[in-house]
Amino acid sequence: MKSLPAFVWIVPAIILVVAIARLPYGYYTFARIVTCVTAVLIAVLGFKEPPVIQAASIPLILVAVLFNPFLPIHLARGTWFYLDLVAAGVFLAHLVLVRRSQL
Repeated sequence: MKSLPAFVWIVPAIILVVAIARLPYGYYTFARIVTCVTAVLIAVLGFKEPPVIQAASIPLILVAVLFNPFLPIHLARGTWFYLDLVAAGVFLAHLVLVRRSQL
């Protein structure tokens, strides 16, 4: 995880925060792809780390399942508002945990 730059966590978090606005449907598909792929990448790398990082990677797997673009989960727009913010928080919290564990 040390080799991953911080923007790997920050970019999907920003994309998810932007997704709370009313945008064309294509943006939400783009957001799903970026979020799912990034969450899987970080989680897989996280499972090769110490147990604390492994445990913190489990919410990223849940984010990947929720935002997967292949079998999309259809929810109300109001629900996605909160899920986007929570998922952005998961990315940022994981970043903080990883960086603090490296000290």
